[in-house]
Amino acid sequence: MNTLLRSSILLGAAAALSSCSTLPGWMVVQGRSAMTDHRHFHNVTVAASPAPRTLELEPAAAPKLPAGANGEAFEATLERNGTVAFIVLQRGRVVWERYFNGHQRDSLGTSFSVAKSVVSLLLGQAIADGRIAGVDDPITRYVPELLERDPRFARVRLRDLLQMRSGIAFEEEYRKPWSDAAVFYLTEDLRAAVRTMRIEADPDTRLKYSSGDTQLLGIAIERATGQPLARYLEQRLWQPMGAEFPASWSQDSAGGAVTKSFCCLNARAIDFARLGQLMLDGGRIGERQVIPQAWIADSLAVREHAGGDAAARANLQRLSPTRAAFYTWQWRRMSTPAPGELGAQPLRDFYAQGLHGQVIYVAPEQQMVIVRLGRDYGSDYWWPGLMARMARMN
Repeated sequence: MNTLLRSSILLGAAAALSSCSTLPGWMVVQGRSAMTDHRHFHNVTVAASPAPRTLELEPAAAPKLPAGANGEAFEATLERNGTVAFIVLQRGRVVWERYFNGHQRDSLGTSFSVAKSVVSLLLGQAIADGRIAGVDDPITRYVPELLERDPRFARVRLRDLLQMRSGIAFEEEYRKPWSDAAVFYLTEDLRAAVRTMRIEADPDTRLKYSSGDTQLLGIAIERATGQPLARYLEQRLWQPMGAEFPASWSQDSAGGAVTKSFCCLNARAIDFARLGQLMLDGGRIGERQVIPQAWIADSLAVREHAGGDAAARANLQRLSPTRAAFYTWQWRRMSTPAPGELGAQPLRDFYAQGLHGQVIYVAPEQQMVIVRLGRDYGSDYWWPGLMARMARMN
């Protein structure tokens, strides 16, 4: 069968499936999420800084690199695993910057759940601006319609949402088109989707990763500030940190105008590196404190919670049978290896991570920031683990 005929049959089958599916046609054809999905969404532009922060290039200080997999060069392994951008900063300078699979420095890609960490920073800005009283505010102060669904929502604090301990039911499944995560990602009416949320446990009794928690935080910020999340990002973070390129944040639709705060901040890798450097520098650029230092410290703190085993009390997230990280305020802290995760201790390194292996990794002791964007996660690396190893090689 020739390629043209095979493509026509596949597109025809996809169109037929789309006609009897709640999925949009482009997702039926595509089959899964992709870092170019912003092309299918309504987006609000985030303007670049009029005075971009200079990141000096220092290729002579290139870092020591790990060996690639299967005897190949490290760059070849990155490319084969779907990497599109890989940047290393050390002491505020660009020491290694590579692009793959057709991407360049100015190529735009979505961040997926890296956006969650940005939402946390914007919540801190809203509190600093007096738009939100504090993290112990109930979510119903900003999303009162939840009370119509269940009066128990009044017990859920912003703090609980930050820590993914809200007790709100949410199916974080990316392979089912009917899961809550898929519905939130694809719906053109996030308000309606939020109104279907329900309580399944008391708040602050367990860790359960949930994009729904971050979506509620984003709605709270938008309502408290009276503007789209993209505009608030532009004013309080993107331009103040000296972003080189414009960004955008996807919304459910032009009519809905609710930001997909849990997933869909679209930007260039070099500006994500600038964000990592800002975090490394305690929120400060020169004489200007862009993000309150106390908020960054609070955002990265590992706290003790009531109930459960030692891992549950420390909000230690099990990522696989052999990997774990402490979940803080929409960031993750690396942990020391410990059998069964019990007795694990937090390291200073922290990171933001999104689907398909988008990572902003910060290693304070080595004064290093590492950013990886990819169209696929790949199979050869656990990216935070690789980045921790790279930092300690340098």
